[in-house]
Amino acid sequence: MAKYERVALFIDYENFYNSLQKRYAAEQQRSGSAPKIDFIQLVNYISDHYGPLDKRDFLAVANFSHYDTQKGGLNKVATPIHVESFESRQVRNEKQPSPGKKYVIKDYADMRLAFEIGQHVAGRPADLYILASGNKAFAAVGQALRKAGYPVLFLLPNPDLSALNIKEDFEWMDCMYTQTSQRKAEAEPQSASPEKQSSGSDPIDELCNLISTLRQEFSTPLPITLVKAIFGSEAGHQLIQAGQSQGRIDVWDDSSGITCISRREERMFGRVVPMNTRPGFVARAGLLYQLTRLVETGQVQPSRAQWRRALKEHGQLNVKEAKQLLNTLFEQGILRDGQLDHPDLRLEKVIKFLQSE
Repeated sequence: MAKYERVALFIDYENFYNSLQKRYAAEQQRSGSAPKIDFIQLVNYISDHYGPLDKRDFLAVANFSHYDTQKGGLNKVATPIHVESFESRQVRNEKQPSPGKKYVIKDYADMRLAFEIGQHVAGRPADLYILASGNKAFAAVGQALRKAGYPVLFLLPNPDLSALNIKEDFEWMDCMYTQTSQRKAEAEPQSASPEKQSSGSDPIDELCNLISTLRQEFSTPLPITLVKAIFGSEAGHQLIQAGQSQGRIDVWDDSSGITCISRREERMFGRVVPMNTRPGFVARAGLLYQLTRLVETGQVQPSRAQWRRALKEHGQLNVKEAKQLLNTLFEQGILRDGQLDHPDLRLEKVIKFLQSE
């Protein structure tokens, strides 16, 4: 649901394009792949989730001699600003190996974009400023906007290659999440292998298969908080009780007092054999359970800043640790802009998060 009356978006188009190109080259394991971004979808997503984005408030700056503004519909929804950023003929002759106007002045377009942002703030200020660039220098622009009282969101074309100071100090979103195809792909349920899928719709079967999968992946006893994180605290509690009553689930404490869960088949000679679970594993499971509880109890509002504060307060973390954890949750897709009130704790994402203990 849109939160702002008006939104402005500024694209450092050269950084945006080149970062997407590198992203696709890495993902498809070939160089020179053309970036695939539908700017009409991007505008629709921003308008639906943040607020109206008018063409006059969507500026893209670049030397457009190198780019086609019709690709992705950029010219339909944005105001492209062309800059003649080519070096002088003498410099080009010295530095570029082949003829033609290919060699441009470094940061030329960036400076123009910063100027356009300042002009916009002075002339028709928006309620939210979105900066589409992973260039660390734009953190200075973001800080100035924030100091002036304007919320700032960075739209990153390639989060893996984007500057750390942006990801740590600002709210940010992966630009590809604005694309319908990407959201559909992430919404499809996945499983590590066919044998790890539930054999039926019975919830106790799902719980047993979940326990087996996690035990195979990590070879350590499973804290009960992990099950409650995935299924929800109340639903998880009821599911565990039902599993116990059917004689399929055991609940027990290790020597450190950590309550663990296992399948009845893991018993030896008819008895549970308690083993200690790894402290790091317990801590990561506890963080996932904390996410679930924060949402269930309404202790966090759906914004990055609120999540960061909640993780710091309830996780007993310092500011740096809370930022790092928040970045990890976004990078792994557990938290996603537009769905911040619903952490995505599907099994494959839980496994990836737990592997980083």
